Amino acid sequence: MTLPVCKRIPRQREYIVNTLNRLKPRPIRAFIPPWNMPSDPVKAVIWFLHWFLRALVHFFWLPIGAMVIYELVANWLTGGAWNGIVSGLVTLFVGMVIWGILYMITLAANVAGKISQTLSDVSRLQQQMPGMYGLDDLFRASDSQEGTQRQGPQGTRVVEGTITDLDEERRKRRYE
Repeated sequence: MTLPVCKRIPRQREYIVNTLNRLKPRPIRAFIPPWNMPSDPVKAVIWFLHWFLRALVHFFWLPIGAMVIYELVANWLTGGAWNGIVSGLVTLFVGMVIWGILYMITLAANVAGKISQTLSDVSRLQQQMPGMYGLDDLFRASDSQEGTQRQGPQGTRVVEGTITDLDEERRKRRYE
């Protein structure tokens, strides 16, 4: 009597190989975010802060581990085994909470950056396509109804608290 041949064995083999490949230790360089700093000083500062936050989140397990070991050994020697274990667990918990907060800040910065990039791309597309009703037209219509619109140099609208895209401003100056 022969046993039926299972057709899923190659898929299971691929799954095992892929799992083992994911578990292989990666070099530390793979955890460092790529260094693509922009040349504009304002964007460079914001980019560096975001890069540093990402690097900090990637490597925050090192200071957590060091502090857990330090607290465990120091309190074990002074107050006994139970005191060392409890203080090590408390330090681990506090470190993980701080890491979680840093991770959430990084996620929020990533989402805000993607939203800003998307709005910038939509605005550029609307400026390139004539006859499209853009976001600026909507804001201009609502501002003129309220009477709060002010005119800046060369008839441009000035709104307090807005951030201008420096690349677009430089392009406009070059073409003038």
